Amino acid sequence: MTAASIARSPGGLELGYLMLQAGRLIQNAMEDAAAEAGMPGLDLLALYVLGEHEGLTGGALARLLYVQQSSVTPLADRLEAAGLIERERDENDRRRVWLCPTPQGETMAREATSKARDAVRHVFAPLSPGSATALAALLGDVVEPWLAEVSGPRPISRDGPA
Repeated sequence: MTAASIARSPGGLELGYLMLQAGRLIQNAMEDAAAEAGMPGLDLLALYVLGEHEGLTGGALARLLYVQQSSVTPLADRLEAAGLIERERDENDRRRVWLCPTPQGETMAREATSKARDAVRHVFAPLSPGSATALAALLGDVVEPWLAEVSGPRPISRDGPA
């Protein structure tokens, strides 16, 4: 066993359990923000994720949302019908479709997630700014390589190559 796999907090809780609970607190904040915006939590989370990655394929979005790929089509249909995303064919592989937030979708995600961000700030308020930055860096070391693998190459943007 590595040290990280058995790392415990001063209160005796394992790292994985602490991360799970922190993630659930943030997920609940997103659900509350979505409810206030009048949309399902999954829809807001999808908009947020698509905005963070500047568009994704349906398969990548499914992996990042931890849902079955077959559930992405009705999700994308809802978001597209509401004018919040658009589907764009990949110029190099016409079989590949990118789901990209529209300006309206970006605005909706930004406004709705601002309340969730307030809740996240509250959750992490006990941390000093330096500790929060260090935690973000450590989590980035763990999560960002996986995110890069899942999200794949960026689509060609309307303004030229990404």
